[in-house]
Order: sequence, then C-alpha cells, then structure tokens
Amino acid sequence: MLAVRLLLVLSTALLVFGCASLQQSRTADELRNNVKHGAAFTSREVFEVKKPYRQVSDTVKKKWLECLDSRGTSAIHRGGNTFGSATNTYKPKAAVTERRTELTLQHRVTGTGITQVGGPPPEGFFIVVTDIYPVDKNASRVEVQKHMPGYEGVMKAIHNWAEGSNMGCPDLAQ
Repeated sequence: MLAVRLLLVLSTALLVFGCASLQQSRTADELRNNVKHGAAFTSREVFEVKKPYRQVSDTVKKKWLECLDSRGTSAIHRGGNTFGSATNTYKPKAAVTERRTELTLQHRVTGTGITQVGGPPPEGFFIVVTDIYPVDKNASRVEVQKHMPGYEGVMKAIHNWAEGSNMGCPDLAQ
C-alpha cells in the first residue's frame, strides 16, 4: 500500500511539473529563456547570411509585418458535431536599433469553448521571436526561437526573406 501511495505522489508531482513546463511565454525574453532552458515544444535556429545587417533587417522586417499580421476563424468539431468556433489572431511587431532587430509574433485564440491556460497577454502569447544582428559589414546573424509545434512555413519564410531567395508569405494555418 505504501508503494501505491508513493507512486501516486510521484506521478502527481511529475504531472504538475511537466504541465508547468508547457507554460506559454508572456514576453519575448521569457520565450528566449524558455528556449535556453529546453522547455517543452521550444526550438532555436541560428544561421548567417552574407548580406549587410541593414539590408537583412529591412527586408525581413517588411515581410514580417506584411505577411504575419492575420486573423482567421474556424469551426471546432468533436464527434462529428460543431460545438464552437475559434478565432486565431497573429500580431507581429518589430523593434530596430543599430545593433539588433527584434521581431516578435504573438498568437491569441478566442471563441466559444476556448480557454488559453494562464490567460494570454492582451495581444497573445509569444510564439516566435527573431533577432537579427550584424556580424560584420557584409554579414548578419539571424536567431529564430519558437514555442509551439508547427510553424515550419514561418521558419522557412524567415530563411528565405533573410537570404532574399523567396519573398512569398507563409500559410499560418500549417
């Protein structure tokens, strides 16, 4: 009986601590910190581009704000029945200095039957943070950190925009 109680206590503790690691980021710095400490569903990608910082910054910022500001509504189905709707709102932001360009993407879900655990900030949880830095006068470093599975199209678009190889917008639904 003692072994069963011990197993129950350990299982509960594991569940509580495991769910705590799924907490979504409320700020860009919190997302960076979560990625740094290996939080669940986070990832980081770093690459360099042989282009001047200002050129990469201007191009990626322009496409970031143009392509990622979106909103879409869908029906929620369970067991063949529609029981609610969800509106996904994506809010991109940009801050540029001579030493760094910070691009953030926030995501908020609203609708009937929807609850985001922890209550999101007014414009949503931070799901992608992209920082661009000058390496030298002809090269830039791009650091992309994300929380949430998916968004491979966004990740690929950031690469393409930075390299100047494809200026298309990603599908946020993928």
